[in-house]
Amino acid sequence: MRFSTYINNQKSLEWGLNANQAALFDLLNQASSWAEEVVVDGVVYYWVSRNKVIEELPLFYKTGDTVYRHFSELNEKGLIVYLKQGKHGDKDLIRLTEKGKSWNEFKPEQIRDNSEINPNKQPELGNKSEITRKQIRDNSEINPTNNNTNYKNTTDHNNKKTTQKKSLALLAEFGIVGQLAEDFIAHRKAKKGVINQTQLNRLQKQADKAGISICEAVEICIERNWQGFNASWDWRDEKLRTSQAQKMSFEEKNALPWNRPEDWENVL
Repeated sequence: MRFSTYINNQKSLEWGLNANQAALFDLLNQASSWAEEVVVDGVVYYWVSRNKVIEELPLFYKTGDTVYRHFSELNEKGLIVYLKQGKHGDKDLIRLTEKGKSWNEFKPEQIRDNSEINPNKQPELGNKSEITRKQIRDNSEINPTNNNTNYKNTTDHNNKKTTQKKSLALLAEFGIVGQLAEDFIAHRKAKKGVINQTQLNRLQKQADKAGISICEAVEICIERNWQGFNASWDWRDEKLRTSQAQKMSFEEKNALPWNRPEDWENVL
């Protein structure tokens, strides 16, 4: 599924495209970065299956019939050349026309309009927005799996949200959920630490050694502002340990090795 879709509103209105058709055309606009090439009479086409469109654009398409109908309509509008091949005519081949390739272009008057909105903004040669989109297309050709067409700040923001979701899911596997999980993510971020399987396995091991749950170990890390947790550290207050020793029953004392004088305190 595509992470995001770029729609040229001006071209969509000019060509009479609805939102679904515009999203489909944007997908076809980048077909050279992911679709299989098929040469017909010396001309390069791209095999774009209807199921692939449904998979990439689930918000816009649910059935192959709708995809086929919109392929045909884009062909009629002169934006693509659409061929059907295969034994049963079920292999959809697409290539953009010269008109369709203008999807990524901006008219000069757009720059003037922007200058009127912001008089302090001076127009630059080689429209900056077009350069940005060209860089995105170039990156997609280098890495065909990268179908993101949004700007960097939006991509970074979404990447952070994705990372947090992954961290929450991983913490949930260890029983760390809710507010505690969110607090731990913020704590690790402040410590410039990561949350991964190795780190949580290590934390679980130390918690087991200390005889406490991993959730308690996490709370201790947050409360004491520790980077991590180790069972050998002084993670309990001395006063708490003394209090616990005083409350120890005979049965609990009887489980001790009785090798030290203090083992006999409060028993006889």
